[in-house]
Amino acid sequence: MFSESAQTANVAADPFDDPQLPASDPISDDNLLLVEVALDQLSLTDAMTAYDAPGGLLIPVGELARLLDVDITVQMGERRIVGTIGEARRPVLVDKDNAIVRVAGSTQLLLAGDMVVGANDIYVRSYLLEKFLPVKVRFDSAGLRLVLTALEPLPIQSRLDRLKRLRGLSPGGGGGADEVYRIRSTPKLFTLPSFDVSLDAGGQSETPHTPYRYDVRAGGDLLFSNFQGYLGSDEKGRPVNARALLERRDASGHALGPLGFTRVSAGDIYTPALPLGPRSQAGRGLSFSTAPLTQQSVFGRIDLRGELPLGYDVELYVNDVLRSGQSTPVQGRYEFRDVPLIRGINIIRIVAYGPRGERSEEVKVVNVGGGQLEKGQFVVDFGAAQQQRSLIEFNSRDSSVITSPGVGDLRLAMNILYGLSETVTLAGGLGSYSPTGLGQRRVATGGIRTSIRGIATQLDVARDDRNGTAYAVGLASEYKGVSGVLRHSEYRGAFVDETTPRGGDGRALERSSEVDLDWQLRPAKLVVPMSVRASRDEYANGDLSWNGLFRASSAIGGVYLSSGLDFERYDPVLGPTSNRMSGSLSASSFALFKWQLRSSLDYQILPRSRVRAASVTADRNLSDSTALRFGLGHSFIGDKETTVQASAIRRLGFADLALDAEYSVPKNDWRIGLQLAFSLVRSPLGGSYTFQRPGAAAGGNMALQAFLDENGNGRFDKTEEPLPGVAMAGAAGEEIQTDEKGRALVTGLGYGSVAQVRTNLDNVALDNVAGPPPVIEFTPRAGTVAVVSYPIQAKGEVMVSIFVRRGEKKVGLSAVMLRVIGDNGDEREALTEYDGSVLFDSLRPGGYRLELVEQQAQRLKMRLEAPVRFTIGASGGAAPDVQGVVVFQ
Repeated sequence: MFSESAQTANVAADPFDDPQLPASDPISDDNLLLVEVALDQLSLTDAMTAYDAPGGLLIPVGELARLLDVDITVQMGERRIVGTIGEARRPVLVDKDNAIVRVAGSTQLLLAGDMVVGANDIYVRSYLLEKFLPVKVRFDSAGLRLVLTALEPLPIQSRLDRLKRLRGLSPGGGGGADEVYRIRSTPKLFTLPSFDVSLDAGGQSETPHTPYRYDVRAGGDLLFSNFQGYLGSDEKGRPVNARALLERRDASGHALGPLGFTRVSAGDIYTPALPLGPRSQAGRGLSFSTAPLTQQSVFGRIDLRGELPLGYDVELYVNDVLRSGQSTPVQGRYEFRDVPLIRGINIIRIVAYGPRGERSEEVKVVNVGGGQLEKGQFVVDFGAAQQQRSLIEFNSRDSSVITSPGVGDLRLAMNILYGLSETVTLAGGLGSYSPTGLGQRRVATGGIRTSIRGIATQLDVARDDRNGTAYAVGLASEYKGVSGVLRHSEYRGAFVDETTPRGGDGRALERSSEVDLDWQLRPAKLVVPMSVRASRDEYANGDLSWNGLFRASSAIGGVYLSSGLDFERYDPVLGPTSNRMSGSLSASSFALFKWQLRSSLDYQILPRSRVRAASVTADRNLSDSTALRFGLGHSFIGDKETTVQASAIRRLGFADLALDAEYSVPKNDWRIGLQLAFSLVRSPLGGSYTFQRPGAAAGGNMALQAFLDENGNGRFDKTEEPLPGVAMAGAAGEEIQTDEKGRALVTGLGYGSVAQVRTNLDNVALDNVAGPPPVIEFTPRAGTVAVVSYPIQAKGEVMVSIFVRRGEKKVGLSAVMLRVIGDNGDEREALTEYDGSVLFDSLRPGGYRLELVEQQAQRLKMRLEAPVRFTIGASGGAAPDVQGVVVFQ
């Protein structure tokens, strides 16, 4: 109740002194601020959305990254911030679920409350922002000004001519936090597929003199699953590779109804590996699993596979250490086998470089444990396939495909895990494989996963139907910053274990030992992640093999350096001992944020020291549509060839076109080629296939239908008009607008857990209109096109004033919680200002009634003196002002 001394012109109904009210959300309109952002005295925007939450300002990372033009991306579904920083492209990862902040190999703990996931952006405290961006942050609360001081050159400072355009990119531009318009997109019985096509033709001195080849990828829905297909040719245009896969994936375990499957695949699949015996292999068959999609044991090496288009090469980084690379696709894919991981958080980055200056980066975070499950949890992982046989085969074969013994034989593997207690998990497995190509072997395995004094421990035994046996023990732990994994196996009876990297050629082992160590050196201010692997194998025939590997990577100045050494010693029973040691050194830099530079040096130490090869490439974007590439390579062995390469790239609105030229001496070999890459997509909204930039078949796409929703039913009726001019951001940042039919197609949105597209109505030639929330979100599937119905309605506004009687005077009452409820079901809430007024805007046409929010009204024992109603006209606009009087009981 108000005291008698409250005789000022405006009084307050305090909504925040009730202890029963829930704690306020830090991302709420109550905390909303529109702040100016300045970088080294340059104003970037005067209206960035931020939140003045308890504990400090919350800053939107996605919006700020767009303003600074830095390579930082927010992954809403994964609740992560990923990207690279600086000319050296230092890797950045901030992961909320795993509570880590990792920058250039250095890992810190993410504290609770420092990172908040909103509806369409991720917000962080200023001191967390300073950990992964090279800036100092100062917030002037009086002037609502966020001042950033760059600690090193930022891309925006190298592109000052773009500032004027960037000032118009702020999505917050005068409004509050964007809501999300979520679209449900489930697999259909059939949809017309999308295609990614890459064509390569030209002339060369070698045979064939006029090579031409193609790669075609397809994606869409078939039989309520996601279909993914591939067709590739040789240099004579003859088809040599084909793949087809039907797959359903669901992290919540509903991939096949209520059966608990997280993945079901049919077609060209990969079988799972057992702890001992058969390894993972490709083939035509069926697989399913109830295991979490990200589950991994520290004792099981991971196989990484993905699409590798023509002309691309990929690099694999594990915990910021360059582990491997691949430049020649095998059946249109890259494959990194037997990649060891450390216990705990593993950050896997797969960086792809394209022939037209493209650079993309896929980040995976794998939380590796000792293989234990929760108590009572039951996991099955099954696969059966005809080994290394494709669903579709041709008479001509790809010469790059390396086959293993047992091609065409049945390969079957099933793992079963059961959580006996919180610390003990039982394991079992059955398999059938042909490791030597001389007949099937059937194997059964059993084991236990536990932890002894903090050391993850795994014990496994196996026996095959030829009386072969195997025993293995694995230990994993961390000590003083060094993560270690030790594994030892014993074999009897000519048991063949393909799961060891040296046991996949069909030879029987007697015993095998391996140790993996990962740590970080911190000389001066540098962070240098390092990795070592050493192994000893004794074969059943008495041969001995020693193998070693060393890797290290670090950012030094504006360059990211990686170094590696590989050692092999082979000591056969018959014949001389051989020793081999080789090394590599690579460097990359995004120099001046203009040139993407890469170089490598390969050398040999044993059996004799020599440099084997060196290369350097440089990519430069002259504009958004034009790029150049130069390359120089030299081989110091054999014919000692020197190769020069040059490319000119043109990015058209519907395709990418590249002209390549290559010349080498002393053989005087030459090649001139023309590459054309594009996508073919058909919108479900109608029309024929259209040409689009590459990427539509590899990820999700969206077709939007915008219309003026006159009757408010959310459906595009025959009597309603389509709406051109609705703008949205494409996958490469380009602006796409709806046409005269109100339609737009956005392609290449990736294959992550969610895809988001931002819209705006600035170019719509109508006043007083409003649409759904400006951020559209859906779950993408490869090659499919999600249909979004986007109803636009006239919008209106009304000024509401709430008073309380003081004798014969009416005094404005502040902090009153009001709700307007429309006859169309719309509801809005707001809080009155200091003078008792509040503006309700973006209201759809129709009748509305005004109410007090019940919780506050009951607590303060107040009610409206009389019912209050108002109407928003059919054409929208401002309705007459509305007044209400509050009575206290």
